[in-house]
Amino acid sequence: MLVLPANAKLNLALAVIARRDDGWHDIDTIVVPIDWHDLVGVDIDVDAHAAVSLRLSGPATDGVPTGDENLAVRAGRALIEAAARPLAVTIWLEKRVPHAAGLGGGSADAAAALRAGIRVLTEQRVAFDEQRLSDATSRLGSDIPALFALGPQRITGRGDVASPVVAPGMHVVVVSTEPSATAAVYAQLALDEMTDNGRIDRVADTLAAGRRPDDSLLGSALEPAAVRANAALAHALERARAVMADRRWHMTGSGGALFTLTNSPADAVAVARRMRESGFRARAGVARGRPRQAVEAQAGKAPA
Repeated sequence: MLVLPANAKLNLALAVIARRDDGWHDIDTIVVPIDWHDLVGVDIDVDAHAAVSLRLSGPATDGVPTGDENLAVRAGRALIEAAARPLAVTIWLEKRVPHAAGLGGGSADAAAALRAGIRVLTEQRVAFDEQRLSDATSRLGSDIPALFALGPQRITGRGDVASPVVAPGMHVVVVSTEPSATAAVYAQLALDEMTDNGRIDRVADTLAAGRRPDDSLLGSALEPAAVRANAALAHALERARAVMADRRWHMTGSGGALFTLTNSPADAVAVARRMRESGFRARAGVARGRPRQAVEAQAGKAPA
């Protein structure tokens, strides 16, 4: 079994631009991976009937689906579809990232399952159709392209267009509050909460200059809708922010996790400890950056 980490993500800043005719929403967001991750193991038996099995373990299994609603299971089915032959795909998920927290845990699991599955198929010399796999992957979820690519990304469209961005590494504290349902959040979104005011451009420019964005630019435009959709989440966010009211806490994605940027690893550890003492699940860590040379290389350009 090949085991890979499935890193969660933060939406440093997220704007909802407009509602589309197809029922989705156009968004603009900067996504950065963090060092809070699940573990995903994949084993493939090529001499078997087509099947996907899931083994779930870990401290964050509450609420995680185990059937076809699980994105990693659907990623296993995408591998079978791409290979166009019977495969028995066994997936192990060690869940550490809270479910339904806006941290992309399920999407990260699916992305890691795909990366591991591709490596296993390649090592076993099993041919697969890359375009068919890409098409299947795009149907799994809008977060998956960014999490499959790794590194900081700017995500646009309905969440399916990912472009690498330059960003420094940043020390963060992430606090899990109440689970939040993405569909319910978007259903509560008001027309005046959809706008393109250039906020994401300013965040991208600040990161490209090697600086930490100002707190006034961070956070998710979905937070007002999220608290309308879930009274328990609204109360939990209020309680969390009250613990350290001198900190600027920002919701990620559709919630319900909060994050704050800190000045040092020691600062992050102290903040996380204080939040845990107040009854929240909190983690100090790093939002992973990417230098300009790496972004230019990924784009096929020669470094300046």
